[in-house]
Amino acid sequence: MELLAPAGTIECVRAAVDSGADAVYFGGRGFGARSFAGNLTDDEIFDAAEYCHLRGARAYVTVNTLAFDREFNELERYVRLLTEAAVDGVIVQDLGVLRYIREISPDMELHASTQMTVHSADGVRTLEKMGISRVVLARELTGEEIRKISDSTDVELEVFVHGAMCMSYSGQCLMSSVIGGRSGNRGKCAQPCRLTYSGGGDERHYLSLKDMSYAAHISELENMGVASLKIEGRMKSAAYVSAVTGIYRRLIDEKRLPTAEETERLNSIFYRGGLTDGYFTGRTGKNMFAFDKPDNPYLRNNGEEAPPESRRRGADISAVFAEGEPPRIKISCGGACAEVCGDTHCTAAQNRPLTEESAAAQLEKLGGTPFYAENISVDIKGRPYLSVSALNNLRRSAVAALEVEILKGFGSKRLNQAKKLIKTDKRQFEGFTCSVMNIDQYRAVCEADFKRIYVPLHIAEQNTAELLGDKDRIVITPPVIVSDSRRGEYRRRMSAMLEAGFHAAEVSTVDGIALTEGFVRFGGFRMNIANSRAAAEAAAMGLCGVCLSPELNLGQLRDIVSPCRTEAVVYGRLPLMLTKNCISANMDKCPCGDGGEMTDRTGRRFPIVRDGDICASVVLNSVPLYMADKKKEICNVGVNLLRLIFTAESPEDCIKIYNDYKHGAGTPDFEFTRLQLLKGALA
Repeated sequence: MELLAPAGTIECVRAAVDSGADAVYFGGRGFGARSFAGNLTDDEIFDAAEYCHLRGARAYVTVNTLAFDREFNELERYVRLLTEAAVDGVIVQDLGVLRYIREISPDMELHASTQMTVHSADGVRTLEKMGISRVVLARELTGEEIRKISDSTDVELEVFVHGAMCMSYSGQCLMSSVIGGRSGNRGKCAQPCRLTYSGGGDERHYLSLKDMSYAAHISELENMGVASLKIEGRMKSAAYVSAVTGIYRRLIDEKRLPTAEETERLNSIFYRGGLTDGYFTGRTGKNMFAFDKPDNPYLRNNGEEAPPESRRRGADISAVFAEGEPPRIKISCGGACAEVCGDTHCTAAQNRPLTEESAAAQLEKLGGTPFYAENISVDIKGRPYLSVSALNNLRRSAVAALEVEILKGFGSKRLNQAKKLIKTDKRQFEGFTCSVMNIDQYRAVCEADFKRIYVPLHIAEQNTAELLGDKDRIVITPPVIVSDSRRGEYRRRMSAMLEAGFHAAEVSTVDGIALTEGFVRFGGFRMNIANSRAAAEAAAMGLCGVCLSPELNLGQLRDIVSPCRTEAVVYGRLPLMLTKNCISANMDKCPCGDGGEMTDRTGRRFPIVRDGDICASVVLNSVPLYMADKKKEICNVGVNLLRLIFTAESPEDCIKIYNDYKHGAGTPDFEFTRLQLLKGALA
């Protein structure tokens, strides 16, 4: 079982390896989901990979942000650099980036980021077909859910075991992007979940989770067959990385629970109101939150944390010193072997011939290298003499040759040319689609000429007979998150809808592909399709259409060339967060009845609803996106359909808004947002 440690700088890479990490993950200066970390320069990526490989560790690079079409030339350069640096794998979120790396560097290991929101065995199996060799599971899974996924899949599973947690499922948070223009999907999250909010009472940090710690569950994870235990912390210091990695290393090696002192050290090195294992144990709720300590500074290095010694590996050394022959040294480590021969012969000793003891004393001096002498064998023939300086130089040459041999084993990945996009004619604007949350909204919009109407599964079940008359336009929308424990139930419910006569369904994550088997599938905006290659990959997965990311501006929408039909969201209160923990319950309310809301420090009110009929919180934006007065611009970006999202609107408002869009009304008299549509690219 691998221990995977974070590194935001080259110093953190060394600290992680030297403290016992089996692997390290880090980002370069672009395409990584922690752009505010120090991150590594191109040269440092080469240095980091070499430092890891010489010491028996692996190096993974985060390429886990959404990419726009105009960034793929730079992405190609970067992928080629990573391949030449011989990193062991890359961690990806974007389906287009996944597709691109698979083309350019076919031997590169591909790991699915937790940003893909994978939460079921179905999702893991879908990604396996796409070339993913490891999946980083959503943090929200219980231990039993992880076990079920592991028991029914063959792909390596990676689980976060320590560090900070996002309030929202990773990959499903638009809060920082929508409110401040700093996208978490682009590595720029401003962490609005660490701010204070109120719910009709006290102002507290209602969205600020404590840090996770699964230090007490390592043996359980190992027994489940989890391949890698991941520590969060690319924004943290080398002292933090060293301390946390060292403790987990000891717990794994010694197969034991943490001591009271180790637990206190984990808690104090970064204190956010305590540590929690609530998701793993299934004990969610208020005990997981740091209501009054959102982000206290961790102890960067308070004098208690001495830098670890440089990690070294055991090497076997054998040498032959024969009178009248060149000296030879052979050194091996981890399956790699090198042999060097001296330029001059050993002469006949006049006074002090080399002995096994004197030669071994010089050969074992490997300080400052990645190795230590584990076994030394010296063969003396005759009475040879070799100066100490000559012997030391030969030893250094042998070590250098061994390093070359070790690194050779990591540098054989192929590099291909990227496939060119197939150019297609830009499709014309065809009309509008909409999504509704209740039957009253549906009854209002069904009279309008929407091309598709997205209806939640539970609403369709409750009104099957009524909706069947409109079945050619209805797209059934199951909840975004359906855990393995409930997938059997939802499979049966979706199958019943199929048998009833409905034929189209929406997919929000890769997990939804299997759940919608038999349906004509349309990818929702939660799939974060942000470029042409992502649209192509979605089509290859069997999606007949995709709703593009709401984080794109009009120019980026115009850039996309898609083999399947495209939609763009142009109206509605976008869902900003999707959370397993109930936000309203933190405020002593419950969204399962009439819903709730939270208010930020500026007075903005954010409605809270459920994810379909599952008890998960969806935070909606305080104001809707509105573009009816920009109809000409939005109809000319090259997408087929424009989508209106109806949430809190009355039936009458739904029709009025549609008519505004249909006829190109002026600026409305209510507060609204443009999101990124009329702005420059997200940072």
